[in-house]
Amino acid sequence: MLPERKLIISSRDSLSQRPVYPSSKPAKDWDKLEAEVKKQEKDEKLDGDAAMNKFFSDIYSSADEDMRRAMNKSFAQSNGTVLSTNWKEVETKKVESTMDMELKKWEY
Repeated sequence: MLPERKLIISSRDSLSQRPVYPSSKPAKDWDKLEAEVKKQEKDEKLDGDAAMNKFFSDIYSSADEDMRRAMNKSFAQSNGTVLSTNWKEVETKKVESTMDMELKKWEY
């Protein structure tokens, strides 16, 4: 029978510290780097399609389930010409395209 072993945790060990791995390079503060990248992304000035895509992405990410459902349905049914955030408005009816365009089916 093997002797019983006990695990001893000293006071300097902390559960909140990240593990440190041996490396030839000095350790990077990944939390600080992540905060800097997020700040740069927030302060970045976009224009054109990139600005519009970020705007809609921000709306979609902060929306509740009904808003997301309304956005998905209206965008899909109108072939990308309508984007509604009101689920009660689009729930029971088909969303029609608001632009005068002709849809063509392409053969491959």
